[in-house]
Amino acid sequence: MGKSAASQRQTGRVGQLLFVAQQAAQALAIERLEPLGLSPRAWGVLSTLAESGPLTQIELATTMAIDRTAMVYLLDDLEQRALVERVRSPQDRRAFLIHLTQGGRDAQRRAAIALDGAADTLLTPLGQAERRQLIDLLARIADHWQQVSVTQPHPSSKPPRATGSDAPAGPRARRRPPAPRAGRDDP
Repeated sequence: MGKSAASQRQTGRVGQLLFVAQQAAQALAIERLEPLGLSPRAWGVLSTLAESGPLTQIELATTMAIDRTAMVYLLDDLEQRALVERVRSPQDRRAFLIHLTQGGRDAQRRAAIALDGAADTLLTPLGQAERRQLIDLLARIADHWQQVSVTQPHPSSKPPRATGSDAPAGPRARRRPPAPRAGRDDP
């Protein structure tokens, strides 16, 4: 049996390929995190704070490439569940630092265990050298866009119109969280 006609025609559209890979990674993460009562975004907040330490809401939103308003709602939920706490910043009384609680650290560890191997599942068709190369390339893209978001207040609010082979799939293009760094095993 051969491949279907659709699968034989590989697209060269970067946005479409990234969208399909992101959807696969999202599905794997949801499957593994849902039993723990976490969403992939909640996992992202917990793991980012575990890796970086306390951040302001704005820093966290920028790091994760999440809209600031969406971050507020996400943090409200995590705070209500006692996984994070907002602590007034000693350097800026107007800002709050987001801290992991002990419950948040425990939830982050359980989620990391649940996600163990998810990246291997996602990257099955690639060899080890290809996996490292993919992670390095995606990290470079993510780093670039994080720099762009620092110099441009709202780079995702009015993205340049995508044309031709770079047009993203789906009815609405949205910024996605940065690619995982080498050594992280989440999809």
